[in-house]
Amino acid sequence: MSSEVLPVIHITDVEGAITYYTTTLGFTEDFRWKDYAGVTFGGGARLHLNGFGSEPDRIGKGQAYFVVPNVDEIYAGMLTRGAVIEHPLVDNPYGMRDFSIVDQDGNRYTFGTDIAEPDTSVD
Repeated sequence: MSSEVLPVIHITDVEGAITYYTTTLGFTEDFRWKDYAGVTFGGGARLHLNGFGSEPDRIGKGQAYFVVPNVDEIYAGMLTRGAVIEHPLVDNPYGMRDFSIVDQDGNRYTFGTDIAEPDTSVD
């Protein structure tokens, strides 16, 4: 068995989050237990959504980077479905083509594809 990281993202409303994550962002729902749910993106990257409100100071402060093989396709789909784009799709000197979105609580997700070796001449 291999190890994996499973971020727990704090949200205000599990029902609203599940709708946004599945309909707008393209995740699939894995399970739901009261105000806690699991979602998967692209067949493997998983998040847990915690809507219990036991740690309100953590709501909206989550962040994750998804390395994907088809960032242009993902960007186009999310844009069409109305995702809140924080940073548009761009090639970066650190060797990634990526974009960032935010959910209804302000949690940030970046989706990117390797494009080249990082440009070490850029500060």
